[in-house]
Amino acid sequence: MKRLLWIVAAVGLLALCIGWVFKVRGSADQNKITFTYVKPERRDLHQKVVINGTITPVLSTEIRSEVSGRIAKVLVEAGDTVTAGQPLIELDQSSLKVQLDEARLGVTAAGLRAERAQLDFKRFQALAEKAYVPEKERKESEITFLLAQTDTASQEARVRLLENSLAKSIITAPYAGRVLSLAARPGMIVTGADAGREGNTLLELADLAQLRVEASVNEIDVAVLTLGMPVEITFESVPEAKASGRITFIAPAAGKSAGGEASGGGGSRSASRDFPLQIAIEQSHPRVRPGMTARVHIETAASAQALSVEHTAVFND
Repeated sequence: MKRLLWIVAAVGLLALCIGWVFKVRGSADQNKITFTYVKPERRDLHQKVVINGTITPVLSTEIRSEVSGRIAKVLVEAGDTVTAGQPLIELDQSSLKVQLDEARLGVTAAGLRAERAQLDFKRFQALAEKAYVPEKERKESEITFLLAQTDTASQEARVRLLENSLAKSIITAPYAGRVLSLAARPGMIVTGADAGREGNTLLELADLAQLRVEASVNEIDVAVLTLGMPVEITFESVPEAKASGRITFIAPAAGKSAGGEASGGGGSRSASRDFPLQIAIEQSHPRVRPGMTARVHIETAASAQALSVEHTAVFND
């Protein structure tokens, strides 16, 4: 019986030894390094900076009324294409026309008073030369005549002011473009953008023939960018569309916009290392619209027919 137990124990120990040997060999096979050899080839190499940006119009304007009043007509809709000088919105003109008629009557009355004062002045001047009236009366008649002339000029200036306000009651397009948004509605009371007041935004107009990309680039890549560099632009929402352009603005300081304002409320460390830049789109696609995301490809270096290998031969992804 003891002999049988010794035999079983010996067989078990032998099995453990064999299993350990196979485990060591398997581990060695897994850790074995396999080398792949590649042959260098000549290729055209291009180094590029790729950044994301937003499409914006170069020329965009929030249209406001210069005079206060009630909107009588809205002559356009959002999305309409307009020409320079085309009427967009008409304000109610009835009150201004009444004031203008009153002012014109005031000019006529002031002119008559000035004419009468002039006659009195000439009469007193002739009498004063013959010493029939004192110099004081002659002087007073002259002053009365000059005041009448001043009043006439004041009434004429008021007429010109009302005529100008009447002309501004018809709001026209400052340039050719497209109506991006429209807030004006007939019957709306608007505040004029005068006397230091901002006024109501009635619509937004933009020239979609001139678009640009607004983006930011980090401090490492900005060092290799220069004004006028050509770029290629693609669009996520319009995959088939491509455009070309050039860098027209690079912020002189990190975290500053084109207008020189800080780019963030808190001024975070990551934001302070971004340099805003603008890229003018020279040739665009008709389906490209403001607000779309653009992917900008900027070639910063190139080498023709350089002896090279695939990056997988150098870096293990």
